[in-house]
Amino acid sequence: MSQSAHRSQKQGEAYAIALSVIEAHFPIFAFFAVAALGALHAYFYSLVIATVLLIGWVALRGKLKELTRTQAWRDLALTSLFITTLFSLIFLALNHTSPSHVAIILFMQVLFSYLFLGRRWGETLDRTHLIGVVLMTVGALIILFPGKLTLNPGDGLALMAAIIAPFANLFQKKARTHVSSETILMVRSLIALPVLYLLAQLFEPAPAWPAIEEQLLWLFLIGGGVFVVSKIFWIEALHRLPITKVNALFALSPLLTMGLAWWILQDAPTWTQVLGAFPVLVGGFFITRKAT
Repeated sequence: MSQSAHRSQKQGEAYAIALSVIEAHFPIFAFFAVAALGALHAYFYSLVIATVLLIGWVALRGKLKELTRTQAWRDLALTSLFITTLFSLIFLALNHTSPSHVAIILFMQVLFSYLFLGRRWGETLDRTHLIGVVLMTVGALIILFPGKLTLNPGDGLALMAAIIAPFANLFQKKARTHVSSETILMVRSLIALPVLYLLAQLFEPAPAWPAIEEQLLWLFLIGGGVFVVSKIFWIEALHRLPITKVNALFALSPLLTMGLAWWILQDAPTWTQVLGAFPVLVGGFFITRKAT
């Protein structure tokens, strides 16, 4: 590996670790907003905040002209479709299951990325990285299925989101070759907003404005922290690393979510969750080793 390629890989790994720390807080933030506003309304209002921030940032950096690059339109549209569906499923899942379980199930996108994308050019993993994927997947399964192979509705919705995630990442990675991370996020947010508004009006009672005001802190943390900062890190990591490796580095996130849920929500981890954490950490060591 050349020095520049090695530097790019290290930058990608740094982005992936940073976004994992931010994403670990997402199920906690969303848990409070969903409980107060409803799943779709919580997603909609946090996305409104993210969209305003992104439009301002893209305009300030003079990147609105990137919207004229027609070669990116298809990938931007497909990114918007998959991402909107994915996050709708996550917010709905939090109506029925715990933030820890949502975080753990979403980590299984590592397995689905390898199954769906592992044979694509530039996405294959060498033996060391594959060992890491297998170990982390085993750890996630131990945590998720403690002696039984059944899913509650919330876990099922989160699992559907994990299945969709590799395709969302694939089209984000393609779009990034034509336009910047900020433009990708702005476009997908603008496309998602009217769809989410319609779905929220159809399927949930509209929250009163005082209730929205009470949740502004959580909405800003989701909109600004997760939907802007974390997602820029995510796209930049995808730009520098295989999708399979970025997803594997995401292993840090569910472990941090478990700790935060214990600390903030008094949701103590079970012994199976603690047991499953070991192969996740060992797998993380293998997946971050330099490619051979």
